[in-house]
Amino acid sequence: MQTDSKDLYEFGQFRVIASERQLLLDGEPVPLTPKAFDLLLALLEQPGRLITKEALIERVWPNTFVEENNLADNISRLRKALGESGNGAKFIETVPRRGYRFVAAVASQNGEASCPDSATPPIPQPSLHTRPSWLRWCVVVVAPVLVGAVIWVQMRLSAKAEARNLEFKGSFYYNQWTDPEIRKGIAFHERAILLDPGNAGLYNGLSTGWLFLADLYAPPRETIPHAKAAIAKALERDPSNAWSHTSRGLIAAQYDWDWASAEAEFKQAIRIAPEFESAHILYGWHLMAVGRLQDAVNEIKPIVEANPLNDFAMWSLGLALHFSGRLDEAIEQYRRAVGIDRRSHWAHMLLGWSLEQQGKFEEAVAELKLAYSVNDNPQVLASMGHTYAVSGRPAEARKIAGQLLELARGRYVSPYDVAVLFAALGEREDAFSWLEKAYQHRCGWLALWLKVDQRFNGLRDDSRFQGLLRRVGHRI
Repeated sequence: MQTDSKDLYEFGQFRVIASERQLLLDGEPVPLTPKAFDLLLALLEQPGRLITKEALIERVWPNTFVEENNLADNISRLRKALGESGNGAKFIETVPRRGYRFVAAVASQNGEASCPDSATPPIPQPSLHTRPSWLRWCVVVVAPVLVGAVIWVQMRLSAKAEARNLEFKGSFYYNQWTDPEIRKGIAFHERAILLDPGNAGLYNGLSTGWLFLADLYAPPRETIPHAKAAIAKALERDPSNAWSHTSRGLIAAQYDWDWASAEAEFKQAIRIAPEFESAHILYGWHLMAVGRLQDAVNEIKPIVEANPLNDFAMWSLGLALHFSGRLDEAIEQYRRAVGIDRRSHWAHMLLGWSLEQQGKFEEAVAELKLAYSVNDNPQVLASMGHTYAVSGRPAEARKIAGQLLELARGRYVSPYDVAVLFAALGEREDAFSWLEKAYQHRCGWLALWLKVDQRFNGLRDDSRFQGLLRRVGHRI
């Protein structure tokens, strides 16, 4: 079937056929609601240009009164379909309080390309009144220079497009949340940076990979310095980048234990880009860590309401509610998150935590087993052992403790997670020994969860526990 060039758009690994209202990823259809497809088309027609909210509403909902939340909801659905996440590759940029911009390179079927970062300079045409000697001079001297300039620009555009493609692949692997796939994602971002070293977003993406590895799969002392270096390079290229300031705030909290700096970085990120969802969510994590649980709920809840497809926001809100003891509300958010992404080990694991707190031990174990089937990381295993221990199944809990200690000989196991299990088994000295190791490792969970984690309630009356909180910078 012949398709008019204006009818077909290509960007990254995606192709859009407007007349058939199809979005394809590597040739396979990607489901989109009609309004989300209309928004995509409106953005693709003017890549690199800011399109105001008012213009998009008029285009997609002509002669109809529509609230901005409907636009934001459909933009969220579109981003989800394109594989975007708070830490991933970007196709659609939010311009706070104004509108949206499609930032990826877009090509039509006949090879014409549009890239928001560069434009091929026009080649001036010789005048009919130009003398032959001048024409000859142009042909001999100027034309090769202009041809070279065009070739350089085309190569530059091609490099940027390939870098975006690599960034998209890297973000896809990050979202699988396994050790080897996160490392693949890091490798893709490193290759992308070689092609487009001036792109701050690529350095932010690289830092995200190192942050994902920390605590779950690698010692923070090994990974966080890499994340810090990448963020520094991102800020060199774009000092007012909200993503960079958000990441710097997270590191200040979970690794530096500098709570004042963390607060300042999160607030700066939100000032720069009030609509950047991850800044609000991770600031919510900061508020949880310092014990301001209702403030954390208030920070994250509007994101869930505005974007009903953001499962990260949902299970983060669930965690704030869980630590607040509002278990029914937490479970509701976790189940919603599972409905969006059934392969999220986070949502299943945290649901298991809340069910355990309610005494629904069989349901908790079932959820934790689902989490482990999706992602067999030690944190999920330790959570399962904790549930066995508190539900009167110590033999199974001790068996898991043995597995964790055996695993720790060949791979990284967070000392915090081991301490959780020993605390449930009533082995106080072992629990404190592993908490001390977590402190020496600068474990992020120690900073983010210790103050509010109900699983350590049996240790809170010990002066060593209070001392540990102080050493991490928490107020008692």
